[in-house]
Amino acid sequence: MSKLSKLFSMQKEYNQKIYGEKSLTPDQVEKHTQELALCAHAEISSLVSATKYKKHHISQPEHDPDKGTILYESVDIVRYVMAILNLWNFDEQNFEEAFKRKDVYLNVRKKIERNIWNGQPVAIVDMDDVIVDFRKGFSKWLCETHDVDADVESNEYYFIDALREKNLNPELTFLDFVNSGGFSMLDPVEGAVSFLKSLKSKGYWIQILTARPDDNLHCLYDTYYWLDKNNVYFDDIAFSAEKFRWCAQSKYYDSDSIKFSIDDSPKHAMDYVKHGIKCYVPEKSYNKEIWNDDRIEAYKSFDYFFK
Repeated sequence: MSKLSKLFSMQKEYNQKIYGEKSLTPDQVEKHTQELALCAHAEISSLVSATKYKKHHISQPEHDPDKGTILYESVDIVRYVMAILNLWNFDEQNFEEAFKRKDVYLNVRKKIERNIWNGQPVAIVDMDDVIVDFRKGFSKWLCETHDVDADVESNEYYFIDALREKNLNPELTFLDFVNSGGFSMLDPVEGAVSFLKSLKSKGYWIQILTARPDDNLHCLYDTYYWLDKNNVYFDDIAFSAEKFRWCAQSKYYDSDSIKFSIDDSPKHAMDYVKHGIKCYVPEKSYNKEIWNDDRIEAYKSFDYFFK
């Protein structure tokens, strides 16, 4: 048993003395979570009080920080947080995995902040089914998890008909995929990583722009984790359901630095070209209707695209 596992176990044993060993109702779990969070907040206040934080109160005598209070109040704060995790049946493995993903996110964001755009030509690059093989991975997950036969070559992006045949709500099923870490387990599109590396070597600034919901923290952190895990070359990343609007409000737009976009969505591709941004589109079963638009360049593979 790891040290962290032992600490979780110790806290769980204490929780059972407080709340009993019977299963709590959802309402009880929420109520206890709120109580524990308020207790943790009180301990944070006590920790702050152990430091020299009232510097504007000149009349108060100076005192050295109370290191003992800082240590034991920190222990109390951590124990309250562990108690909350126990209530929601999160164990040390869940915590460690979330900690690692958050660490990747923080380090990637710090790297992005230090990487300053200096007027390079910009390529706007989508993620799902452009550099990430989303539909194939989602289809596999549906088959393994819900016994859904989702045809990757269908004309429906989210396999709506196949889900309804199993009486599954498409939106809730997709949310289940996201919350189960689905985005972290997808494969890169063949040739995507080397393509972005080559694009970078030619002097392009690579701006990833995805319509994924970044208000879902599983989605947000798994996106950064996937990019880091697969050694994807990029300079910045943004999340927006209205991609052209995001571009128009970006630091690149007024200087006419956006040279082209790559997107599989008919909606986003048409938005780009209607507003003068060239768009390359991977040939997919669900976007055939735009292949012959003179303003759009459809491509079969990244090798073909780069040549």
